Amino acid sequence: MSQVEPFTAGKAVWHMHPVMFLDAIGANDDGVTYKKLKVIFPQATDSDLNTVVEELRGRLTEFKLDTPTRLRHFFSQIKGEVGPRMIGKTEGFQFSPATLRTFSLYYREHPAESEIDGYEKNAAGKIIRRANEQAIGRKHYLRLNGNRQSNPGDGYNFRGRGLIQITGYEKYHGFMIGYDKYWHGAAPDTISNPEKINEMPFAIRSALWFWLHYEVYSRDHGKGYSDVVGVTNRVNGGNMGLSERQEAYKLCEKVFL
Repeated sequence: MSQVEPFTAGKAVWHMHPVMFLDAIGANDDGVTYKKLKVIFPQATDSDLNTVVEELRGRLTEFKLDTPTRLRHFFSQIKGEVGPRMIGKTEGFQFSPATLRTFSLYYREHPAESEIDGYEKNAAGKIIRRANEQAIGRKHYLRLNGNRQSNPGDGYNFRGRGLIQITGYEKYHGFMIGYDKYWHGAAPDTISNPEKINEMPFAIRSALWFWLHYEVYSRDHGKGYSDVVGVTNRVNGGNMGLSERQEAYKLCEKVFL
């Protein structure tokens, strides 16, 4: 370059660092950018989108997000769980008595309690009594998700949170003790303060931990859209929200090529 005329003229030469140039045109070596995420999550804040970009920068292979289909599945599951704002939220247990009986063996065996714990509507269809979420947590969810039978509050306290709805004591505790495998610094105390799962950067980190720990990526067989069923089943144990995830996957196909 010392032979190039501008460098021999004795004048100042302006240049741009190649990494800064890639950022300026909205690209990086990972293929995950603010611009791409904004298409998927149009209502997300700039701060949250940039946090996700930085969390993934240079680490897609480590996080098993190193193919277009894996990226599509990961972000379509998040979109299906929390929607276009990409913000962690806490699962609600606002169910009618009839709904409680459809999915809960406990309430099918104790139908009178479903009428007490489920929400109540008046003749006009307006809810006049909210469901008793703590009771539902004790009676149904305490038996699931690795919750401790000796801690009756686990079913309610460790409701789904974060971008992939981490649920149950087993997962909250697992994220906390497995944290230092992937990130530096003190792990968040998600047992004493479960709401931490909803806060960035822990919202995206808990989603990444779940993706790796439960090997969700293994349900991606490279078949694209047809694999959404299997990935969804691995995330939530069934097909709840499947149509939203399938729709999100179609969008992600246009983003991660």
